[in-house]
Amino acid sequence: MSLETRFYENINEFYDIVFPFLLKKEVENGLLLSILNSLKQNNERYGEEHPVLCTVNGDNEVKLVSLRTPPYNQLLSYTDKLETIDILINALIERNNNIPGVLGFKEGVERFSKLWCEKKGIESKIIMNERLYTLKKVAEETLGDNKFIKATDSHEDIVLQWGREFMLEALPDRTLEMVERSLEQLRKDLHGGSMFLLFDNKLPVSMARRAGKSVNGIAVNQVYTPPSLRRKGYATECVAKLSKLLLEEGNKFCFLFTDLSNPTSNSIYQKIGYRPIIDIDEYHFVQK
Repeated sequence: MSLETRFYENINEFYDIVFPFLLKKEVENGLLLSILNSLKQNNERYGEEHPVLCTVNGDNEVKLVSLRTPPYNQLLSYTDKLETIDILINALIERNNNIPGVLGFKEGVERFSKLWCEKKGIESKIIMNERLYTLKKVAEETLGDNKFIKATDSHEDIVLQWGREFMLEALPDRTLEMVERSLEQLRKDLHGGSMFLLFDNKLPVSMARRAGKSVNGIAVNQVYTPPSLRRKGYATECVAKLSKLLLEEGNKFCFLFTDLSNPTSNSIYQKIGYRPIIDIDEYHFVQK
């Protein structure tokens, strides 16, 4: 089978071409689908620089989808044709695409990282081992009795404060530019009605965000409870209530990513009803 990489300038054309391929593994490709949906609505959603959109094709069919929204990492779709990754790397190098890292399913990004570093004479470091979970039904015993509301403009200070604390704790390798860009998006999400807070006796104790939409699913992220309020079940209740709300809105499933180095979060999500699907790794590239 002859494989070739194709690059696209038009997000709508790209979406129409890759959508059927991504939908075959909707859960595994949920992140890519949600990013594409956001780009269709606003091509500068993740930055002013035009996104890099590409596919690897064989026998007139898409075999791999990859994109990058600068300054963020290269994203890989799920594929069982690992040789397509080699073809993608050659095409990116030929176009002189310098990328900071790669994110995607474990086997794929391991192969990408190894070959990319060999060809570029650099090194890589793994910065995140994650696991993708999905949920179709919330365990009722995790819903609790605390007040759960959609955050309003009056909650901007606490949401942005917690958002910054979350990124500094969970994503320490992010640059200041990326943190500020993420906080600006968090502010927009708050005003757009996507941030939710759990209260205990009128005190906000945990937050979570309704995030990107695939086709049948929707992501939950930005889950944060301040250190002084942890181990009280607040994050469990907050995520359980948001997940139940999202299912009641008509989504067939919710999905989220957990840091495998944090056994607590992996435990509480499974208690809510989330089930593991696939492991996702993220590598950063560094000079020797």
